[in-house]
Amino acid sequence: MGRVQQSAKQPESSSSTTTSPSSATTRKSLHQNIFGKLRPLPFQYHWAVWYDKHTDNTTTSGPAATQDYDSRLYLLHEDVSDIATFYRVYNNYPWDKVRLRDTVHIFRKGVRPVWEDPENRNGGCWRFRVPKNKAQEFFHEIAILAMANEFQAVLEKDHDHVLGVSTSSRFNSNLISVWNKLGNNERSIKALEQTILDRLSPELRPTGTGSTAYFYKRHAENEGFTDAVQKASTVT
Repeated sequence: MGRVQQSAKQPESSSSTTTSPSSATTRKSLHQNIFGKLRPLPFQYHWAVWYDKHTDNTTTSGPAATQDYDSRLYLLHEDVSDIATFYRVYNNYPWDKVRLRDTVHIFRKGVRPVWEDPENRNGGCWRFRVPKNKAQEFFHEIAILAMANEFQAVLEKDHDHVLGVSTSSRFNSNLISVWNKLGNNERSIKALEQTILDRLSPELRPTGTGSTAYFYKRHAENEGFTDAVQKASTVT
């Protein structure tokens, strides 16, 4: 289990991205209904914020990899229950201090951001490679849409769930992921993809090629998945 860090005051991050007035207006128009709906109400699901601190000696596979990952995973905030709490956490997080290959996760409370968690084992995620100048706003919108149940609404009929979102810093981009519970449900996977593309602001929508490529990957397809699940099963 990750270690709980105290919620110390953190410096506000500075954004290097210049946003045009028209882009800002478009985003406000797209999401003002969500904010208006959520402001007086708690989220349907509570969420937790996690931090994965990459280390240079990270083991890539085998039982040691799972143990190594557990030691890198920190629980930053254990209960984000409404939009006000989310922005207190989000606006005070030093996003510009996130190091290369470190990852920030926002997951449903009670679900750990690891493949071997029982809720994640049969799932997968949509992964978006987003250029640095768009990554912060992309993740912001994805997180809001997830917590507002905009994604969940299209998955209900297939008994699927969006369990979390992640952003991982890379050299010239961020790898942003949306995790769902059922990695073999083609209909819900496609519905999730379409909803992401439809609900993102136009200037953030990925093209699927080049620097804005995206793809779906089941957790079971990752190297080290089997070892991680076996270790978790032994522990439990």
